[in-house]
Amino acid sequence: MTNNKYAQDQIEQMTKAASQQAEEIANFGKTGFEAWMKTTNIWMDGTQTLWKSCADMTNNAREQQAAAMKQFMSCKTLNDMTETSTRVAQESMEQVMSNATSLSEKTIKVCMDTMEPINDTMSKGFQTAKKAAKSAA
Repeated sequence: MTNNKYAQDQIEQMTKAASQQAEEIANFGKTGFEAWMKTTNIWMDGTQTLWKSCADMTNNAREQQAAAMKQFMSCKTLNDMTETSTRVAQESMEQVMSNATSLSEKTIKVCMDTMEPINDTMSKGFQTAKKAAKSAA
């Protein structure tokens, strides 16, 4: 009877351990899925913001081109035309560089924000695994 009781205790312990591990795996899967959903939502919001920025930049460029055409039409001499052309070219180049910098910064921010939920989940998973390994040793 003692062997039978010992075997029963061992089976209960193994069942309990297996159940705990299955629960931990399920929780990790749920947490990973939630992180993935957060990441997807952040990415969608970020790309929407980037597209809106591009549309705004395009509209501003179109307005600047219209203003430049008015300036060119008001030129009376070749010197006026040359000065206007130089000024418009310089303003356009400055705007292009400003837009490129702005888009670059926004893109980096979107990428960093997007990966944050996954990084957090992975870090927590590694910490949990590390604790489990320490307690098992």
